[in-house]
Amino acid sequence: MELRSTQKPEFIPKSWYNIVPDLPEKIPPYLLPDGSIARREMFEVLFSKELVRQEFSEERFIKIPEELVEYYLQVGRPTPLLRARNLEKYLGTSARIYFKYEGV
Repeated sequence: MELRSTQKPEFIPKSWYNIVPDLPEKIPPYLLPDGSIARREMFEVLFSKELVRQEFSEERFIKIPEELVEYYLQVGRPTPLLRARNLEKYLGTSARIYFKYEGV
């Protein structure tokens, strides 16, 4: 595969973070207009099975499909991430803080 981006493969995320397991309370189920609980299978009519699986997952980290990781490598990031060094200094943190530049 030819890489078009300058993104290094080791910096491409391999999983998405799912906040659901870390919430203090369980999220209430999806409800239908009549007040009954929507079943997972009902969503598969509207969305892909993979998307529905992720939406209902209780896993803290959800593995990104390999095809998508390869796509990230080919395409790169559409808007650059810039490091907020002055903010890091102001906060007195050793953490690296980045922001997404949306300008022209």
